[in-house]
Amino acid sequence: MEGMIPLALFLSFILHGIASAQEPAWIAEARHNGRMAAEALSRSNRVMHAWLKLADPVTGLLPRMENNPNWVVRDSAADLYPFLVIASYFNQPYLYRTTMHQILRQEMMLTRRVGHLSDDLQPGGKGWVRPQLEMDEVIFGSSEYMKDGLLPITEILGETPWYHRMRDIANDMVAKAPYSWNGKKLPAQTAEINGNALQVLSRLTWKTRDPRYLDQLLHIADFYFLHQLARTNYLPAHEWDIRADEPKRGVFVFSDHGNEIVGGLTEAFVLARAMRPDKAKQWEVPLKKLLDRVLATGRNQDSVWVHSVDVATGKVVDARHAHCWGYMFNAIYTGYLLTGEERYLHAVKEAMDSVVRNPRYLFDEQGAGRKWGSNAYSDSIEGALVLLNRIPHKPLEQALDEAVKKFYSRQRDNGIIEYWYGDGNFIRTAMMYAFFKTQGAFLAPYDEQVQLGAVREANGVSLLIAASTPWQGELRFDIARHREHWNMASNYPRLNEWPEWFTVEPGRQYEVTVNGGPARRYFGFELRKGIALTVNGAEHATVRVRESPGV
Repeated sequence: MEGMIPLALFLSFILHGIASAQEPAWIAEARHNGRMAAEALSRSNRVMHAWLKLADPVTGLLPRMENNPNWVVRDSAADLYPFLVIASYFNQPYLYRTTMHQILRQEMMLTRRVGHLSDDLQPGGKGWVRPQLEMDEVIFGSSEYMKDGLLPITEILGETPWYHRMRDIANDMVAKAPYSWNGKKLPAQTAEINGNALQVLSRLTWKTRDPRYLDQLLHIADFYFLHQLARTNYLPAHEWDIRADEPKRGVFVFSDHGNEIVGGLTEAFVLARAMRPDKAKQWEVPLKKLLDRVLATGRNQDSVWVHSVDVATGKVVDARHAHCWGYMFNAIYTGYLLTGEERYLHAVKEAMDSVVRNPRYLFDEQGAGRKWGSNAYSDSIEGALVLLNRIPHKPLEQALDEAVKKFYSRQRDNGIIEYWYGDGNFIRTAMMYAFFKTQGAFLAPYDEQVQLGAVREANGVSLLIAASTPWQGELRFDIARHREHWNMASNYPRLNEWPEWFTVEPGRQYEVTVNGGPARRYFGFELRKGIALTVNGAEHATVRVRESPGV
């Protein structure tokens, strides 16, 4: 039967009976969160194993889809493989250390065509998909690989071989960019690729302070803030003819494959505020005009984005709603953080309220970009999670739970979702949701028969660990990854982040109570490393963490 419930969910029937009238109120909520998180992890694990079976026996690389065995950089590398890496790190560390690194090795050995930039590869050692080099395709695929694949790995895991792969690609994207404007290079003529580049360059600049990344970022942002936007009524053109210096496709796309430029420009502005205040001063008025223009032209009657509008007139070209509705609101909320303009915050809250009233925005498969059903769920659920991380909204959280149940039900008995590269996005969404339900904590080792659920409370977090069979391991906590992994000055909302929920500071002390016993003090670095726990079969353990007063 398709959508079969995995073993982890059957724990609820065993463990529900241990609840009693004497239990604290938070335990019921934690138990629910634990069930939902356990199912997310279990289903992610099944997707990972199902797709590893489809790897090409000669190259070791993954197919684009069931009827297309090619390794396609913008798809296989960007949307599928990276989330197998993340799933293996948390669920199957042995596969992370072996198979996932081996795939990276093969990708680096076989797919680099222009320096470190990658191109699409046929299976079985048959060579390139396109015999002739098409530089625009190479730049596009490589930018997608960085933005959608390598950024998320670095967001959650930090400095790994995939981070260094991203740096190599970024170096060559800057050096080998095929277009130029005002005497300097541009990666592309399209809003999507330039938006991808701005997001990658922003985060790499935060981390490395490498002047090459900053210089390229400033040039791309100048092209939009100081040149193009004034010519397009402050809606970026989907494609700009560099030579003619005019729009080639004069629409702005509010869905993915177009909206990346607005997120990229707001990220560039955040960076400039910290590192180049002179540029931030130049860009401030164009940024406000951009955000005001997208709000004025791009929302439907429910305050959610349409698919696309004409840049010259602002009239709607495609009225279908953008399934990734939350992504553009990342930029709007960042605009609120940057300017303090309450209208930006109001627009975000209005959309969140509207999605609760109209839950089709969370799981309707008929909106814009809905060629594949599961991806509609992924983008809408993740957009909600990033906003919930900044703006608590209980009704939206409850609506999200219902959407996730529908999302889960799409999985087949063999672990596959839809036999295309978007199955990787299923892993990304499910695991991001799982960490929401655990408040960023996780168990090592992973065991499908163990559930971890958390409830955020004043000055701390309370967790419930339940197991149907004996389990021994460690409970580990999250850190402020925007600082630890990127050296960022603030945790602004951004595309392809992994939201931080309850995080521990290395030098801060915390009072930890296990199973209602005496409190013990731990430093944050100890909580990150993990608390040793043993849970007997058909029992549960409780862990409550509070910041210690004082140091």
